[in-house]
Amino acid sequence: MMSENTLPVRVLHYFAFPGGGIGRYVHELLTRLRDQPGVEVELACIPSYHYLQQATYPTWPGLRDITHPVAFRRRMRFAINLLVNPVRAIKRAQLTGAQILHLSTIPHVTFALWSRKLKKAGLRLVATAHDVRRSQGLICYPYEIEQLKRLYRACDALFVHSEYQKKDLIDFAGVSEDKIHIVPHGPSYHGPPQGDKMTLRKRYGVPLDKQVALFFGDIRPDKNLDLFLQAMVPYKDRLFLVVAGQAKNRDGTGISEYIARAENLGLSGNILWRCEYIPDNEVPNFFELCDWVAMPYSSRFTSQSGVLNVAMAHRRPVLVSTTPTIAETLKNFPVGVMVSPDSLEELRRAIVTFLNTDQSCFKESIESYLKTYSWEKNASTTALVYEELRRACVQ
Repeated sequence: MMSENTLPVRVLHYFAFPGGGIGRYVHELLTRLRDQPGVEVELACIPSYHYLQQATYPTWPGLRDITHPVAFRRRMRFAINLLVNPVRAIKRAQLTGAQILHLSTIPHVTFALWSRKLKKAGLRLVATAHDVRRSQGLICYPYEIEQLKRLYRACDALFVHSEYQKKDLIDFAGVSEDKIHIVPHGPSYHGPPQGDKMTLRKRYGVPLDKQVALFFGDIRPDKNLDLFLQAMVPYKDRLFLVVAGQAKNRDGTGISEYIARAENLGLSGNILWRCEYIPDNEVPNFFELCDWVAMPYSSRFTSQSGVLNVAMAHRRPVLVSTTPTIAETLKNFPVGVMVSPDSLEELRRAIVTFLNTDQSCFKESIESYLKTYSWEKNASTTALVYEELRRACVQ
């Protein structure tokens, strides 16, 4: 008969959104965790999870979907599922014999309600704090922040992506330092492109005789696309911008306003807008056709960036703001040009640097970055934490 210590650790990983940078993080991590000995991880996800067909790890698409084409219905689904989906996940964990529930999306607003079921089920709670704090609330911000702190304190282990986030989590929620573990993002390789640089530029209608910058991923106010548009005005004769990704208009700023802003700045002929979800097989094309990646993020951006890791995997240098977590990650890796957040002047100087620099000079630093940050290492660290929690349960 097998002892408790020889049985695998069973984990139910929880992700209740379709995709985005966190979705990619979950997919990459679970793909590698599948190969970790002594660990069995299943993903509880929604039916519209972007990586459902690609997943080589066990999935359970039994969470209630949050997507809907009608905005009002979408908001209603999101609100209702903040309670429904954690409860469904707890029931699934009990049914499959999971010992740990690992949250990669954190339904803290309803924590006071579903935490009772969690305690009754006897599950260990783990969370990855991709963003330690919340800048805005859904209904009552002070209450929601207090619930987020309570959830963090209730966790048996917490993962963050940098030392900065670890310190921030301790300051914010008073969590014990020994509960927090650093697991950075790894590179996000999406496969080979469907042609060489010149072929792809012709296909997408991108100039062959200009330097091309790529602004990729979710388009949100804290990513400073509007500031970058201002910065590129003096260099529009030499620089072309490709914007590829979905608009996240929580503050009411839709993509039409960015396009109007570009027109007012005289940039209409200098930008390709692909403001939609970019499927995985098309992502490599955009990174292949560009010369470098623009990440002019504001000081409000405190998490790690999935875009950075796609850029590194596809070996493209970055123009990137020194936000805390990103600055820490790139401390020893000059993989591009770094600028202070929210500085128009520094953005313009960085653009000039790229216009006058051979991008091959960043090649060695990018290769060093890729050797240092690997998903295999991340999976090993995560599995060790799971095992420590299991041993604590047995003792």
